[in-house]
Amino acid sequence: MSDETYCYPPDFSVLKNKFGLRNSQSLDTTEREFASLRMKQGCPSGDFDLPHLQAIHRHLFQDVYDWAGETRSLEISKGGSQFLPRQFIGNGMNDVHSRIVAMDYLKGMDAAEFSKNAGELIGDINHIHPFREGNGRTQMQYLKLLSENAGHDIDLTKIDPKQWMQASIRSHHADYTLMQDCIFGAITKDDAQAIVEKGSQSTGPQISESDYAKALRQVQNQTASLTQDKEQDLE
Repeated sequence: MSDETYCYPPDFSVLKNKFGLRNSQSLDTTEREFASLRMKQGCPSGDFDLPHLQAIHRHLFQDVYDWAGETRSLEISKGGSQFLPRQFIGNGMNDVHSRIVAMDYLKGMDAAEFSKNAGELIGDINHIHPFREGNGRTQMQYLKLLSENAGHDIDLTKIDPKQWMQASIRSHHADYTLMQDCIFGAITKDDAQAIVEKGSQSTGPQISESDYAKALRQVQNQTASLTQDKEQDLE
């Protein structure tokens, strides 16, 4: 995908980032490293509306992108499927939020009923695709918070990435069954001991200076290596 708005010239295929990385593989590694650190810190709580989704995205990608937390300013597609036009992002998320409120934030539902409704909601958020990058990981953390708020403990590591990708593709055509199955399979079924109160997620453990410094050193080493390779190519 050639993108002159968010990417570096001349081929416009690598997203502009705070580290100046021009190699897509290095950027992907760096992005995942810092996003993982922010996940460990815990994502912010909210009302499961668009501002809440933006806050989660900003939290996860604040170290890598200046536009973290901002909705996209261009149209995007993937695998031949066009996501919701950007001018309707707000309306789309308002619809999702109103359905969540109408269902009392999915509280009081058993695992099967919760999975059915959550699958439809996450599938629709995926179709909205509010951000230029990082939608999938943002949706996962949104799902985790929604599950915990509704009294269900969910283990995201139980969701197979390839199966989830297929579920996302199907949900684009309003087939939510696979996504619902993925969510149901990740929920701890002991509802008698389900989470009732998790407290504010924004007060989770802080990222240690050593972990942050380690991630930063890795990026600096990658940048130095890429710069050296580029200089050698020009010689």
